[in-house]
Amino acid sequence: MKRLFCVLTVLLATLSGTLSLSAQTRQTVAARQAYIEPFSASSREDVSVRRGGITNWNNQNLSVVWYLYQEKGSYELSIDLQKRSGEQNTIEMNCTQCSELGFKPMTKKVSLKAAAGDQQVKAGNVEIPATGYYRYEMKALTGMKGVTIAGLSFNTTADKATGAIPVVHATKFQSSPSVHLSFSTTAPTTKEYDWIYEEIMVPKGYDPLHTYWMSLGFFRGYMGIQTNSETERRVLFSVWDSVDTDKNPNASKDSLVSLVDKADDVTSNGFGNEGTGGQSYVKSANWKVDHPVKFLMNVRRGEGSIVLSAWYCLNDTEGWKYVASWRAPQEQRLFNGFYSFIENFSSSNGQLLRKGYYFNAFGREASTGKWLSFNKVRFSHTDGAEGERVDYEQGVAPEYPTRFYMASGGYTPTKLTADEIPLQSNAPAMDLKPFIERVDQALRNEKK
Repeated sequence: MKRLFCVLTVLLATLSGTLSLSAQTRQTVAARQAYIEPFSASSREDVSVRRGGITNWNNQNLSVVWYLYQEKGSYELSIDLQKRSGEQNTIEMNCTQCSELGFKPMTKKVSLKAAAGDQQVKAGNVEIPATGYYRYEMKALTGMKGVTIAGLSFNTTADKATGAIPVVHATKFQSSPSVHLSFSTTAPTTKEYDWIYEEIMVPKGYDPLHTYWMSLGFFRGYMGIQTNSETERRVLFSVWDSVDTDKNPNASKDSLVSLVDKADDVTSNGFGNEGTGGQSYVKSANWKVDHPVKFLMNVRRGEGSIVLSAWYCLNDTEGWKYVASWRAPQEQRLFNGFYSFIENFSSSNGQLLRKGYYFNAFGREASTGKWLSFNKVRFSHTDGAEGERVDYEQGVAPEYPTRFYMASGGYTPTKLTADEIPLQSNAPAMDLKPFIERVDQALRNEKK
């Protein structure tokens, strides 16, 4: 009888342990989902973040940072290390909130001891008070030679009342969300415009590298401004082919765009991976933050094609500058409104906030010659699934009631404001004759 009691006791203890373990869930965040901060064009040369882990941490002034979307709950945080050898290393793990969520910042020093195999090193308990974005920063307090960090782990326990397990979302999209505004007018219109116009102003401090503020997007292309390097800021104008030659490499030549003419300081080439077509850009545009950049585009019908031309203006002193004209075959459409966007074309600094004001949007009706105010927008975005990248803003700017704005990145909550402003009466006061003559000249140059 005593033996049976002992057996039952052991069995119950085993079952109890199994149930306890099954109530816990381990969620992992891979090393490759981290950023290196502070960001610079060369930061990943000093710390390597790859699919295999974080290695070659040669600069102690750089931190490894994860931004995670976490549900309310209790978490046991661990650092996952791969097989390593060498001396003991020390890091500092900091956890902070990305917006006002009532979270008390956590800081803990963690020793990473030399070991022959993979190991999990406990880094403290985290109590998440509200669902939202949280920032986990790993600082090197000693040299990190020989260390390979596989990522982070979170052990969680099901809620006693609901049985639900709080979830850690590690975003798949490290580049910030792309956000779009599609412009239209509330005034009576034919929806056929031969000229379109808009201005963009990028505020100081919201212009990180690898950002594209697109101004005039239409059915065959787009133009806007980019931050391409520490010293290069482009104006870009691109037009798509009638057929995507990446998918149809044997497409006939009469389905491809052709360069009609360009300014002397403009570079032109083909492009792919997002449809194919022709691209023209000014590498030394050097547009400035806190100063409006003006954009103007024209479409002219030809036989079986259209000619699309673009200009930009950085300031009144320099005046309008011609970019290029492209011939788009198998096309007869005029502009029907336009759209704008903000895009981050790199994943290495997707945590940084980008912002732009979009305003003075107009289209000139081809049939009447009248400029119409584009005072209404429709919102759209990418990467905005729950738990992924929902850190974007769109709508009428709170600080500028006659301007729309967009923002992306920063791991902050979504913010949407109004989608309409009053019709504007400040239509572009410009003589179009010099622009028309420049298109005429472009067509003469094309024949040569």
